[in-house]
Amino acid sequence: MRLLTAFTFATAAAASTITKRCSPLYDPELAKGYLPPAPCWQSFDPACQPYIARDTSMTIDAKHKAIIVYGISKYCEADIAEELAREAAGRKNNRWTTTHGNLTVIPGGILFISNVTEANLARYQKLNYEGSAPKC
Repeated sequence: MRLLTAFTFATAAAASTITKRCSPLYDPELAKGYLPPAPCWQSFDPACQPYIARDTSMTIDAKHKAIIVYGISKYCEADIAEELAREAAGRKNNRWTTTHGNLTVIPGGILFISNVTEANLARYQKLNYEGSAPKC
């Protein structure tokens, strides 16, 4: 009995330190068959916490309710084009324009996000690079 109690206690203690693994939500109606935990211009950790994507940088213009992401990949540009095409056609999409703002890709790997809500501006201002200290 003591062994069972000790095993239960050890299992419960270990479970309290385990981080939930971040998984996409599968949906065959979406472009890739799943909803990613973060848009392509962001990254995320195993707990689904968003980060600024590697090899990109970001400027936030709160006065004009805009965000500019520099250095997005061609892959990300294609994902954004697909997202906008699906939205225009009325097909199921990732709702990036609803959750982030209006998306415009500018040649040279630049994403311009306009009409950003105050809540999203605050959320973007708290983003940092994975592995760096969190912003307060």
